[in-house]
This record gives sequence, C-alpha cells and structure tokens, in this order.
Amino acid sequence: MTVDRIGERLRRHRRAANKTLNQVAKESGLTASFLSQAERNLTGISISSLANIAKSLGVPLNSLFDQPSQAQPDSHQGERVRYTIEGQPLAYERLSTSFPGNLLNAVKVSMPVGYQSELIAHEGAEFAYVLSGRIVYTVDGRDYPLASGDSIHFDAGKPHHLANVGDQIAEVLTVTTMGLFDDLTTR
Repeated sequence: MTVDRIGERLRRHRRAANKTLNQVAKESGLTASFLSQAERNLTGISISSLANIAKSLGVPLNSLFDQPSQAQPDSHQGERVRYTIEGQPLAYERLSTSFPGNLLNAVKVSMPVGYQSELIAHEGAEFAYVLSGRIVYTVDGRDYPLASGDSIHFDAGKPHHLANVGDQIAEVLTVTTMGLFDDLTTR
C-alpha cells in the first residue's frame, strides 16, 4: 500500500472538485503558483493554508493530512502528540478539543531558525503568544517584531505571514477562530 504525499492529496481533491489552480487560489487566498508548488511537493504549507484549501475544495481538513485527536478538554505537557505535516519544517502540538459550537482552536507551533510562512488571509481572528525565540508577524504589510512574552491579536482576514528571525527554534502559542480541527465525528 502506498501513502499519498500531501501534494498528491491536494491535486487529487482539487481535480475531484473539478477546480483549477486559479479557482482554488482565489477561494483560499493563496496564489496559483504557490498551490502548484505545493501540489508538486516543492514547498511547505501551513495548517492555516491547508484549512483554507480544504474549505475551497469542500473536504474535511483531515482528508489532506493526519492530525491527532484531542478528545478531552484538558491537555497536559508531555502527553500531547507532537506532529508535522509531511516533511514540513513546523512541528505542532494540539492544545484544544472539538465540540459543537466551539469557536477557538489552539496549537503550539515550533518553527526552525530561518522559517518563513506563506502569505495567507482567512476568516476570523488570530492571536499568538511567543513562548520562546524571536519572530516577526507581518500583517497587512506592517512588521511586528515579537520576542518571548510578546503577543499579537489581529483580524486574520488581512494578509499575514510570520518568520523566525532569531537564532534558535521559536515556540508560539497560536489561537484562532479558523477551523483547524474537524474531528467531531471521530469521537
């Protein structure tokens, strides 16, 4: 049995939805060239971008990549599953659970030195608190340098990206109203 890489999953679902790269790009807030690179496994892709793509394609996010469930409302250090999106440089720890009416989704993100995300915009709000390291969030063309203990809260509908500008791995707590988990049916 062969396992599809993320690029093949993206392409297969896009074709099944009978959509062009340009259509998905417009609906997801990404560029067609970025999507083309992602489909060919030539670039990394964040959970936020995957969530936008899944929404555009009308598929559950977990059909694009596997992520751990969080059935209980509590989450404990050392017990969470650390995961990545196939070959991507970011590592995640899921901090929140899913339940009917839930509006908040939280993850702890570890990003390597030199990491820079793709430019994205999505519905809702985003909050980030830097646990360690130095990052820069760029929101609507303006840079916001942040270090350990600093935070940012903004309208995620504005184009934004982030970068690790420090000399160590940066760890960031991110909370968003964007749906990052769609595992209600798995419980």
